[in-house]
Amino acid sequence: MSSPFQKQFSAKSPLSQVDPDAPGTPGKPGYEPPVVRGELDDKGKKIYDDLKKENDSLLKSGVSQEKINAMRLERHKKKKEQK
Repeated sequence: MSSPFQKQFSAKSPLSQVDPDAPGTPGKPGYEPPVVRGELDDKGKKIYDDLKKENDSLLKSGVSQEKINAMRLERHKKKKEQK
């Protein structure tokens, strides 16, 4: 039997959920699976590690994952506009 603590975190875990913003549907053409760090090159691993470190720090300070995702999306949009 799992505790309420385990249920809370397993249900919200980004690793156990499909990204609703990812293109496609699992098992169908166009689907983008989750990123696996081991499959990235050195530059990708650095970006992945930096984002993970930032994410962990923000979560520890009390910012919700939804708010972090919104902040990253906004930052991405601004960066895209500058190009």
